[in-house]
Amino acid sequence: MFSVLYMFLATAMFASQDIYFPIGGIELSLKNPCALAILFLALLNFIVTARLDRLAVLGRHSAVQMLPSLVPLVFSAIIWVVNRAETVAVLNGVSMIVPQILTVLVAAASIYLFGSKGIWYCLGAMCAANLIGVLVVIQEGGLDEFLRELYVLLITFSGETGPMMVKLETHDLTFAFGPFLLYLLLNWKECRHPALWFTVSMAFFLIGLKRIAIPALALGVLVALLLRMLPEKAARQTALCAGWGMMVFGFLYIAGIRYGLFEFLEEYLGINTMGRVRMFANLEPYYDISFTFMGQGTGFERFVDWASGEVFSTPRQDAMPIHNDFLRVYMNIGFIGFWVWMWSWLIVRLRYWFRQGGKNAGCLFLAICVYCFVLYATDNAIYYPYTMVACSLVPMSFRIQELEKETMERRRIQWGGGD
Repeated sequence: MFSVLYMFLATAMFASQDIYFPIGGIELSLKNPCALAILFLALLNFIVTARLDRLAVLGRHSAVQMLPSLVPLVFSAIIWVVNRAETVAVLNGVSMIVPQILTVLVAAASIYLFGSKGIWYCLGAMCAANLIGVLVVIQEGGLDEFLRELYVLLITFSGETGPMMVKLETHDLTFAFGPFLLYLLLNWKECRHPALWFTVSMAFFLIGLKRIAIPALALGVLVALLLRMLPEKAARQTALCAGWGMMVFGFLYIAGIRYGLFEFLEEYLGINTMGRVRMFANLEPYYDISFTFMGQGTGFERFVDWASGEVFSTPRQDAMPIHNDFLRVYMNIGFIGFWVWMWSWLIVRLRYWFRQGGKNAGCLFLAICVYCFVLYATDNAIYYPYTMVACSLVPMSFRIQELEKETMERRRIQWGGGD
């Protein structure tokens, strides 16, 4: 009963990300009611089962995974108060942060309902939603044309994308398969039917091919495999050093953009930056590389079309996004906020997962961080809810049964049940 309802709701959630409805001048996605329904389903299951030990473990996991979403909320709240922001700006920013929190709760709900099998239920729903999209496109354009365009897409490495492939180019769903593929590749022997899941996931990953996702996935796997060869303490210390290195590189990347990195790449090296030079030029009036830069508040990017520089009085979903999440976060929550956010995203969580799940869990989470780091540097993936569901679900499902037993044993001793 619960499994059928979950699969229906999760598939609907993954399939409805581009369907919006207006409330109070803000456009909200239909995926959010589906996510809330999954949380309600987990609540009903809790009333029936009352797995307190699992709830305790997932509570810790969820708090840590939510931290990078809560940091922008805190800093943005300060900015909104200081700048006396209009209600529409506050609601717009909150409407971007709340879905991030929902993604973590959906991941926790999936694991509460099904334990470690929750990862496969969620992945199955993602595949079902993708399959529905593929079948709709095939019905409209025909199977032969679909296969021809897919062949051209793959052979040109997405250099040529036909109209049918454009309809399936849902970046969020494509990127969301990355963490699952990392899990499969790094834990092949521990998975049930790994070849089947890998084949299906890779197929959908390639149908919605994003070129940057391939090196991001490969780099994540390589880093994790290298670290797993080290003793546990050395692996943990190396991972933390990598985390600090990514923090510094992320900031230097922003500074480089401000001081002409992409102009240099385009003018002197002849690299096609796909319009990023103009976009970053339109961004310049809104941020400074300075300790005193406070930020504009989460969601500010929806008030400007970065392709033209046109400013809107109300937030727009169709505004050209900033294809650089590090710059987006920096512009939104400022110099101090950016460093706190990077620390919460990398260092805090790396320490947590090495402590909770050991070397394998820590290395897996580092692989996810590396994967996301590449995406954040080149795309606007930080607010992709399905990618965030996958990034939360994969580490949270690791060793869940063992952690439940450890929690139960600690409570037994605490309550005087020990010898």
